[in-house]
Amino acid sequence: MSTPSLDGKVALVTGGTRGIGLAIATALLDTGARVAVTGVDPASLAAAAPRLDAAAARSSSPAGIWSGRVDDLADPDAPARVVGEALTRFGRLDVLFNNAGIAGPSDPWATDVAAWDRVQAINLRAAYFCGRAAALAMKEGGQGGAIVNVSSVAGQIGGAATGPAYVASKAGLIGLTRSMARHFAPFGVRVNCLAPADIDTDMVAGWPAELRQRLTAMTPLGRFGHVDEAAAVACFLASDGASYLTGQTLNVNGGIYMG
Repeated sequence: MSTPSLDGKVALVTGGTRGIGLAIATALLDTGARVAVTGVDPASLAAAAPRLDAAAARSSSPAGIWSGRVDDLADPDAPARVVGEALTRFGRLDVLFNNAGIAGPSDPWATDVAAWDRVQAINLRAAYFCGRAAALAMKEGGQGGAIVNVSSVAGQIGGAATGPAYVASKAGLIGLTRSMARHFAPFGVRVNCLAPADIDTDMVAGWPAELRQRLTAMTPLGRFGHVDEAAAVACFLASDGASYLTGQTLNVNGGIYMG
């Protein structure tokens, strides 16, 4: 799937230093967007920098530049900081990808309150407050915009490899997408959701071979997805090609869930 052009747009990608987020940021730079990314620590940002630099260098537009920020989105003040820095750096904001997320504990009997709350804070609460801050900037800028929340098939089927905290946060993102879409539509802000299944990222790299084989067997296309496949759909949702889509969830899952 080719990546739609977002030439000249300003995009913020939370969790943009690895996995699907890094693939999204790279695809955006390739098409000439200006991109702000967040990472959870300096090491992840440093590891992503060469790939982002290379994408900016081959950008289809002189506007293809990026900036990075290290922040912990579990901090209640972080959403305002990351959106504010993107606005300060680039002067506007057209697209937000709420991609940052953590898996948390997979054992339901070993999940304590602190672990549960951290998963919800990063995966769900931060998505809302980043989205609200971004929508306000888009409203005040008068140009509208697009928000893409990255959920998961786990939120649709109950999770085959992840625990209740992660599943609840990702299911919540699908409902949050619909609510945000209704509230922000009058200001020209579209809000959609991407729900990938098993994508080959560092989050799944440590899964046992037996689990990977079982998940592959459950998937009609018979394989895990690639980050570029998920990124292409995410960028489509943010592009003018999806101008009449809002409140929708697109499933990039090889057919493991059809709904």
